[in-house]
Amino acid sequence: MEVDMLRKVSTLSIAGALIAGVLLSTPANAAISNGSTCTVVNKITKVGGFTYKCVTAVKSTVTLDGTKATVYLPASAKTKNAKKYYLANDCITETAYYAKSLKDLAVLEKNTAAALLEVDAQIADQVKAGATAQIQIEALIKENADIAIKIKEQTDLIPPAQKEVTDLTVKIAAVTKQVDDFTIILNDSKATLTKLKADTVNAAKNSAAIAKLSNAISQLSTAILSLKTSNSQTKTQMQSVSSSISKYNSSIMQLKSTVNKNLNSIENSKKLSSTITALNKTKELTSAQLQQAKDVLSQTMNSRNLLCSQGL
Repeated sequence: MEVDMLRKVSTLSIAGALIAGVLLSTPANAAISNGSTCTVVNKITKVGGFTYKCVTAVKSTVTLDGTKATVYLPASAKTKNAKKYYLANDCITETAYYAKSLKDLAVLEKNTAAALLEVDAQIADQVKAGATAQIQIEALIKENADIAIKIKEQTDLIPPAQKEVTDLTVKIAAVTKQVDDFTIILNDSKATLTKLKADTVNAAKNSAAIAKLSNAISQLSTAILSLKTSNSQTKTQMQSVSSSISKYNSSIMQLKSTVNKNLNSIENSKKLSSTITALNKTKELTSAQLQQAKDVLSQTMNSRNLLCSQGL
């Protein structure tokens, strides 16, 4: 844009210089200016440091700075009513640039129209998606609220289970000590029984004690076996409770993961509105760029008309 602006300033400066050159030119060359008739196409004539070329051109009336002005514009050999006129080189160059800019603008208008249709389609899709997204957001918020209740329920189950594990651990330790104590007594009793049985001299005398001790050993063995069985069951129970705690923690982690996933989905859904804003901004910029191109083309046309003005 800055390049085009500098080009326009330069063009206007050249136009001013051309006017000054015409006013200050010698009488011999005063007759040569835009619109002066000539006979030999491509003949070049210099006036006051400025170059004029004999070309086929057409005379036209335009509005220049709000007033009617006569200009001479280069024409092709097929143009009707074209005649041979002298035109300043800057007029010829600016006319060619204007023609090119006119074609470029046509392409830009076509591309811009297609781009705006595409943006409008995207905006429509985003608006439609936004309506669906709002429903999804509300559903995800409700789901997270339900999950929060489940997380609390699972979390509340952990402390009692942990206490139960602690109590069972204490119980296992107590029973294990009892088994150890009973085992010591059992071993001592077995040793005593062995001695009594070995005393064959007093076999009759020891028979009652042997019978009583044998019965006690049998009962003690049964008690130890019962305690061990109870301990085994308690350990199984403790493992079950510990497994439940692990499941609670695992369930809580999964529930929290779902909550985070839902939160991310909610944030992504909320971004739809910012996407629509960005698309509308793109639409505005695209339209503004087309308008800028039209403004530049208008400046180029004015510049051309100025440089191709009659008598310049």
